[in-house]
This record gives sequence, structure tokens and C-alpha cells, in this order.
Amino acid sequence: MMKKLYKYSAIAAVLMSVSLASCNHEEADIFDQSAAHRTEEARKMYKDILLDKGGKWQMEYFTTEEEHGYVYLFTFRNDGTVTISGNNEFISKLTNIDSNTPSYGSETSLWTILSDNGPVLSFNSYNRIFHLFADPEDIPGTERDEQGYGHKGDYEFDLMKYSNDTLYIEGKKNGAEIIMTRIAPETEDETYLNEVVALADSFFNAKIPTVYVNLPGGYRHVVLDGASQLPKFYPETGDYISEWVGRNAIITHDGFTLGHPLSLRDSIDGNDYSIQHFIRQKDGSLLCTDDNRITITADVLSKVATDRKLTWRIDGGKSKGELGTLFNSITKEMKAYNGSSLNYANFGYTSYKETDYFNTLFVYIKMKQAGRFSVITFPYEVSVIDKETFKVTFLTDQFDKNTLVYLSKCPSLQAFVNKMGSITLKCSSSSVLAPITMVETDAADASSYLVLNVQ
Repeated sequence: MMKKLYKYSAIAAVLMSVSLASCNHEEADIFDQSAAHRTEEARKMYKDILLDKGGKWQMEYFTTEEEHGYVYLFTFRNDGTVTISGNNEFISKLTNIDSNTPSYGSETSLWTILSDNGPVLSFNSYNRIFHLFADPEDIPGTERDEQGYGHKGDYEFDLMKYSNDTLYIEGKKNGAEIIMTRIAPETEDETYLNEVVALADSFFNAKIPTVYVNLPGGYRHVVLDGASQLPKFYPETGDYISEWVGRNAIITHDGFTLGHPLSLRDSIDGNDYSIQHFIRQKDGSLLCTDDNRITITADVLSKVATDRKLTWRIDGGKSKGELGTLFNSITKEMKAYNGSSLNYANFGYTSYKETDYFNTLFVYIKMKQAGRFSVITFPYEVSVIDKETFKVTFLTDQFDKNTLVYLSKCPSLQAFVNKMGSITLKCSSSSVLAPITMVETDAADASSYLVLNVQ
């Protein structure tokens, strides 16, 4: 019995060796070149890609999921040097620890492509503009203590894929998935990055605190804190406390990207939709390029204009037509009455007698006496008609004595209030995502409108 076992074991060993030999032969047939040669070819290919067309790239740089992304620009050169530019709050700390605003910085260092189980992009000499996220030293003047771990950033990246002037790379140490996009070689780094910083307010403005992801079936998810680039998402009819989901994100020159995809349920059509990449449109909205249907906008303009959480100030200098003329005539009549003048006027929301709350037109008056001011109030109700139009109805029984006196002494003020209460107002804005400036036009007379700015 023992002899048979040894025999069968010997046979099995022979068969296995044959099989392995056969497998090795098949691999030789499949791969005409050695692994080392293929790796070297990939290394050369990616070097050529990085240097091609002027060698200038934008990186959407992410570190951890708890931190928003940062835009960096790279100019690669054939001599092994690379210029790296950025504009963020941490760069500003390098020269002024008391600064809390982003600032521009640029520095030239070295780069190479290594071979390590595939091609690796390595920034192999210290660049303080870029390496600050990987440096395990504390950055003075910041709230967080980076000592010992930094921001868990990377300075070596596995080159994963190239397609249509886009490189997909991955942090070698911490695994962050990062996109690099080729940009025009004539791009001026500082101008470009300053524009990115300025654009952040036009993408998500903190004065418009609530915006929405609009799904194809018609359902919406609320987006909070978009301006921080650490947005929170929750269903419009859901519960924020128990249902919100956060993501880190980045605002680039052209769009908005989440660090990782996010799946959202449309409660109307019952489908789940994945979102990650957005491109800014001419109307200011963000279009999801993952499906080219999903958008991010503020609420419809008529609801933004009448939102009780917002206060709108009339810009008399830009208001035109009958509405503009009436509004700008008020000061002249106030001066004739008691030497006062119209300081400014706001549409907002306030309480009366501690229990009654009304939308209110506040007219702030600068009195003749130096340093003295007064305010007269015009409470009103709002009727939203559709996405763009609404009407106001002034509650004349709530006008106080001081308000009534000014109405009697200033015919233009009375006419302005009467006009506002008799027309349908149509809203428009240059951005449906950050409508911080609103034009409210008489729906029956396109030449008559008020320009308002959110406060």
C-alpha cells in the first residue's frame, strides 16, 4: 500500500512539472517581451504623454476624505524639472502664519517616472508648495496639528490610465484617486489659480445656503455647505440629522468634483443615481457629466427671491423704468419734507408684537440730524405663481403711524408701494446656482425693474 502511494505521488509530481512547463511555454507565447521591458516601455510612454503639447497639467489633488481637494498646476520639462503652482490657505502660511486666506505660490523642483510594478510619477526633490501635504510636520498657524502625519498626502503616484488628455493616477502611499487634465501651455499659472479661488463664490455662495441636486425623476436632494467644498447631502423630504451623507469635493476652473461617487435615490421614479463630476453651464448651474441629466441649482428663482431666510437690498443705481424712477425719487421728497434721505431699502422678514411674523419692506432713513437714523416698515404677504413669478400684497392695516406719515409726505413712496402691490414680478439672475443678484421685472413692462442684492 505504501509503495502504491509513493508511486502515485511520483506520477503526480511528474504531471505537475509538465503542466507548469506547459504554462511557462504559453506565457512566452502571449508576451513577446519581458516584464521589465514592458515596464520600461510604459515608463517612456507616460513620460512622453506628460511632456507632450507643452507639458502643462491641472491636478485635482485629494488627500484624505475629511479634507477638500486642491487645484495644482504642473509644467513638466524634458530636463527633469517641473514647476508646481497652487493657491490655497496652507501656502499662505508658508510666508504669513497669521493669514487665513488663500495665496499663490510656485516653485520648481525635480520629477521622474520610476518603474515599480508599473510606472510611478515621482516628485523626487522637495517642493514646499506641493510636499506640504505629505510633510509630517505641523503647519504653523493652522487649527489642526499635522505633526507626525501631515495631511496624508502623496508625492509619488501610480500611473493608472490615460485617455483624451486625462491622466488617472493614484497616491502610492495613501491611495487617493486623482485626475490630471492637460491644459493650454500658454496658461499663466497665477491668473488661472486666482480665477479658481474667485470662482468658488460663484459656484456655491454662502449667502445662498441651500441648493439642490435635481434628479431625472423630479426628486431633489438638499446640498448644504457647498462653499466649504465639504458638502452634505440629504433627501429634500428626509431628515437631515439621520440621513445626511458627506463628501469631500473640489472646485476647479470649469467644474465641481466629489472625491468619491455618491449614490442618490430618486423617490419619484424609484431609481438610484450616481454623481461625481460636474461641469459649469452658461446659466451657472452644474451639470453632472456622469449622465448629462442631473443638475445642481438653487431653488427656483421665485422661491429664492421670497425666501424668509434671505434679505434683499434694492440697488437704486441699477434699477430702471417706472419702478426705478419711483424708487429713486423718494429721497428728493424726503428732503423736501424734513431734510431726511433714503439710506437703503431691504426686503426681508421680521416679527411684529413678538407673535406675528411678516415679509417686510424696510426703508432705512438717514435723518437731517447727524448720526440719527429711522426705519419705516411695510409688511406684506407673498404669493408664488410659478418658477419665475410672484406677487406681493401689502398689509396696510399693519402700517404704523410713522410709516403712514412718510407715505402722506412722499408721493413717490406711496406710488412705489402701490405699484409693487399691483403687479406680477418676474425674477431673473445670471446664475441659477448662486443667484446673489436678482432682477425683478414688472411682468407687463420689461423696461421696469428692480435690481436686488442678497445681504
